[in-house]
Amino acid sequence: MGRVPVVTLLANIPVRNNRTFCMTGRLRILTHTAWLLLSSGGLAMAGLLLPSEFADIIERRFSKWDLNRDRLLVTGELNSAISDPAVKGADAAAVAALKRGLTGTPALTGGLEKQELQELVDGRTANGQQLQQLYTQALRQIQQAQPRLFAAGKPQLETIHQGQLGNCFVLAPLGAVLAVTPDRITDMFTDGPDGGYYVRFGRYQIPVGRLTDAEVALTAGNQGAGAWVNVYEKAAGAAQQVVGPAAAAKGSAIDAMSSGGSVTRFLSLITGRQIQRFSFDFSRRYSQEERQHRDCLRQLRTWLEDSRRQKHAMVCTTGQSRTPGLPSNHAWAVIGWDNTTDLVTVWNPHGGNFRPSGSAGPVHGYPASQGISRIPLEDFVRLYSGMARETATSASGTRELPQLPEQS
Repeated sequence: MGRVPVVTLLANIPVRNNRTFCMTGRLRILTHTAWLLLSSGGLAMAGLLLPSEFADIIERRFSKWDLNRDRLLVTGELNSAISDPAVKGADAAAVAALKRGLTGTPALTGGLEKQELQELVDGRTANGQQLQQLYTQALRQIQQAQPRLFAAGKPQLETIHQGQLGNCFVLAPLGAVLAVTPDRITDMFTDGPDGGYYVRFGRYQIPVGRLTDAEVALTAGNQGAGAWVNVYEKAAGAAQQVVGPAAAAKGSAIDAMSSGGSVTRFLSLITGRQIQRFSFDFSRRYSQEERQHRDCLRQLRTWLEDSRRQKHAMVCTTGQSRTPGLPSNHAWAVIGWDNTTDLVTVWNPHGGNFRPSGSAGPVHGYPASQGISRIPLEDFVRLYSGMARETATSASGTRELPQLPEQS
């Protein structure tokens, strides 16, 4: 069987979606922006490395990455480079970019020769430009990273920006707990040997080794506020290898987060408590004027108010979404509820800002600042598939209480 032309490898990278789980799986290469299509001089003016330097790194480092000396780079060898603390700076950014851009493609499974990799990243094709973008993003994240765990004091929700691992199901529960009881987040971490940490998830304590530069590049950005988010993600990946789908057990802890998972299971895991779901199917089954719809909303308001008073962490998920600014099959943290305005406040792990092109609502979306939006409850139950909260009951035994709403 002949080799797959490398210039076509990145056209279609599979993404698995599910209504309940965030299953983004492999990276979907984004449409590159216009400035990336300009000349290499434009990149230099922006202070970024020229495309040829990515290829130069491959030229210099390929023999070290090629552990079995067969002149082919495969997934396992790339994973070894990512976990190697000696791979630093621009070299680590190159490894991270190749990992993000090539994972799931037939070529990396079969192996890529040095010249093929160099041709792929030289910036002359759209795929090369996209890999260049991943490279410069990775290098920037490495340069901005702070080695201290909490470099900015108390952890803050607004500094977190999900990377491209598709692990919203891991970050949404973290944000949900952080929003209601920040001290629970700082208490999760204790120092471990050799610069590593222990991260406590409920009853379990997970050892996490010192982060490598490539691991920092592959996980979430934290705006220089410390390494705690990255350490948490690595611990979550280790946990996912045990409690996640079969695919998560293969590869590294970082890979495990790309295989998808359940946001409700992770909420239970990191809090050590049972969770309770509240389905929004009623909003599609009944019209707003029907008694059943009003009764379910009444139950939901009571449930939200109870959660707010008891400071219970809450998460929610979207199914298929056509509303701008609300990604499909995505996990969110519910970080606020106002019973006077009937507004629900949600946090998108991707962070960022969003401005609707028209009036706020299901058609044009809702304003977002640092990933935080406020949505009327009536819209919320139509746009999201459901939500879940932690309870005061230990998760020993069953992880869930009966689902709501109760139907009359």
